[in-house]
Amino acid sequence: MEESEILKALNEDSKWITENYDALKKYEGKVIAIKNKKIIRISDDLQELLEELEEDKEDAAFLLIEAIPPKNVSFIL
Repeated sequence: MEESEILKALNEDSKWITENYDALKKYEGKVIAIKNKKIIRISDDLQELLEELEEDKEDAAFLLIEAIPPKNVSFIL
């Protein structure tokens, strides 16, 4: 896969997360890996997720990984 195709796929996955964020709230406190607008792995922490992806022969560099914060977390921007 060419670099431009990879970047396009990551951009599409990023848009998908934004468009579906309300539905993703059910994964609060989890870390998810997205590929081609689909959740391929869900884990309690990043290290665990990366290990599972490695076992699945997935290269995390080509996936969108997103932490869904718990309800009780606030962000100051």
